[in-house]
Amino acid sequence: AKLPAPRHTRPCDTRLSLWLLRTRLQTMGIGDLFRAAGLSLADTSFLKLNALFPLMLGGAHMAVVSWVKGPASVVAVEALPVSADKVPMLVVALMPILATMLSVVALECLAAMAPKGYESQRGRAQKAPGAASWASCPAWVERIQWAQYNTWEALMCLLSSLYVAKECALPSPLLAKLCALFLLLRLVYPFAYALDIDLVRTQLWLTGFYATGFISFAALYPEIALPLVDMAAKAK
Repeated sequence: AKLPAPRHTRPCDTRLSLWLLRTRLQTMGIGDLFRAAGLSLADTSFLKLNALFPLMLGGAHMAVVSWVKGPASVVAVEALPVSADKVPMLVVALMPILATMLSVVALECLAAMAPKGYESQRGRAQKAPGAASWASCPAWVERIQWAQYNTWEALMCLLSSLYVAKECALPSPLLAKLCALFLLLRLVYPFAYALDIDLVRTQLWLTGFYATGFISFAALYPEIALPLVDMAAKAK
């Protein structure tokens, strides 16, 4: 049997396809581009989630260890407007300010775009996840509000770890470097959330969480953790 003759694409069809592709790319956000490439946790299956998590956890570990051992951490600590021993307290002081700024951004957008503006008499209800008032705002505005919630949660983790570090006498230089990394991650986090790059956002969160965990367990088990960052544990 003869094979059917191949169809030749007409030039107008090719131009139309290219125009449609270009239009699609122009209307896609950064988050859409990541999802189109499969770099997303959106609608993730059980298999994909559990395949990615070890890789992301390994990435968080490598990021924390590389940061502590590398020169960037020294530059970051020295760039902060306090001495190294006060860096943890500076980060704690800045976190509520960061969370409040994120909330103010969401509030201002509601005031400008919601049908009734910002309803201070029911502010929490108006800004609750899934509230109808968000429908009048771009999607990134509600994501900024979610980033604010996560900032408070991250602060609770940090405070817990700092208590352990203080009670167990974690070396001050290591603590300063880890807190500087935590602050940097938390400053970048809202941008990844607003742009809806969920895989990057989750990696930033996981790395920050890993840093707080490293603070606690390096203080509890210095003989195990400190050699990982080329620091010697004090003899008991």
